[in-house]
Amino acid sequence: MAHPKFEIPADPHGKARYESAKKHAEAAKKAGKSSEEIHAVFKKVMSFNPATDLDKIPKDEAHKKYRSALVHAMKAKEAGKSDAEIHEVFEKVLKSTGSGHCKH
Repeated sequence: MAHPKFEIPADPHGKARYESAKKHAEAAKKAGKSSEEIHAVFKKVMSFNPATDLDKIPKDEAHKKYRSALVHAMKAKEAGKSDAEIHEVFEKVLKSTGSGHCKH
């Protein structure tokens, strides 16, 4: 099966989603998934919208930090934080560099 051409997103969120999709596809490949299943995983990650798809993130250990980072970022957005502040919250939670005490 010929690999379909994929346009890599130019925006920062799109690029991060693309890198995540590649990582998930590689994990699917290592798990012995078929080409169709691997492409489905890639498409699912690429179509993910953090504003509406939080419930689609698996609640397993591998996705725990990412899920928590998104929840905290969404709370920061609801609290009126700037985009820079929201990204800072997301990164701190994802990389476990925060104080561990929520202020919201």
